[in-house]
Amino acid sequence: MVGYIANLFSEQSKIPESLFMIIIGLLIGPVFGFIDPTGLKDLAGIFATIAIVIILIDSGLEFDVSTLVKKMFDAAIFTIIVNVMITLFVGFFVHYVYGWNLLHGFLLGIVSSGTTTVMVQVLLEGLDIGKDTRHLLVLESILNDTTLIIIAVALINMIRQSSFSIIDSIRTMITSVVVEFSIGLLFAVIFFVIWFKAVKKIPAHKKRNYVFILGMIFILYGVTEFFQGSGVVAALFFAIFLGNIRGIMKSLNLKEKYYRKEHIESLKSIRLVQLDLSFFIKTFFFLFLGMITDISLMTAPLLVMAAGIITIMILTRYVSVGFISLIEKKYRQHAFLISTMVPRGFVATLLAFLPFNEGIIIPGFTEIVLLLIFSTSVVSIFGTILFRRSEDKKKRLAEEEKNSKSKK
Repeated sequence: MVGYIANLFSEQSKIPESLFMIIIGLLIGPVFGFIDPTGLKDLAGIFATIAIVIILIDSGLEFDVSTLVKKMFDAAIFTIIVNVMITLFVGFFVHYVYGWNLLHGFLLGIVSSGTTTVMVQVLLEGLDIGKDTRHLLVLESILNDTTLIIIAVALINMIRQSSFSIIDSIRTMITSVVVEFSIGLLFAVIFFVIWFKAVKKIPAHKKRNYVFILGMIFILYGVTEFFQGSGVVAALFFAIFLGNIRGIMKSLNLKEKYYRKEHIESLKSIRLVQLDLSFFIKTFFFLFLGMITDISLMTAPLLVMAAGIITIMILTRYVSVGFISLIEKKYRQHAFLISTMVPRGFVATLLAFLPFNEGIIIPGFTEIVLLLIFSTSVVSIFGTILFRRSEDKKKRLAEEEKNSKSKK
């Protein structure tokens, strides 16, 4: 109900419902204490996994395979440039300004460098930006969800060792990323083949298409993670295969022998249920974020440090847009949106506690990361507000100019 009201409020005010939901979460959680945030934090991992899977289904169903191949290259280049630059600049910033150990600073930079899939996907809804920018930002967040933990763990190992080889560490990271992607893609193909065969075998009166698909994807996610693959990549590609089922069957010459209307009908029913479920997950995600926010972290020194890091994020992303605009000029027109799309999420939450769990004491590390998760979300929300208003103003001026010319 709260999410529905927030949606109506958003349509009337043009303010993203995400901001409204965060405020409600803050009020019923840390401000008035109707709900204990401590207990909710224990559920954060479970809820984040559910949210990621649901959002990836949304993303995958909308992706065209041919577009994915091209945009994956753009997203990979952009992600590498952004992550490397943020890691270096944040590391030097906290080293020279706050006196941190340089490797500790680089670790904070890595954790600070990656966007989160759930938030990015939600904030892009309703924005008139075209598929190029949308796919770039969504794929960037997916790559971050997959690779940041690997890179952070590698750096943790470097910190723990008295001597290490940078070349060997980079080689290990690249190998781990390739292996995770490969295992994820392999299991996505296997589970898609199982679904393709199973749909024809289930009697029509016993079909529960969406429940069946959702159950398969959660099992796929778990199995892939168990075998040291990327559950995020597996879930995404499985959903992409679903969304491109017509093209896949045609390219494999399966239409005559294997094509059945059950596959298309199953996909239609999945899309209908997905619409409502993803609406619930997306709205509750921001409510949940508000409820688990620890307002005691909002001290002046931490807020100043967070502001400095966020400024580095935005400037770095703006410069990076210039690089990828050499590949695709369309990105430049959305430079402001891309630069302010800096939300951090579940992966950053996991990494916030990683040094302590590994016996490495970095004073203030966990606190600043948790504060960045909240503050980057707010910055990203206001970034979309400003972008939307700017675009609306441009359209209004263009329409007025067109009308004035027609009168002449």
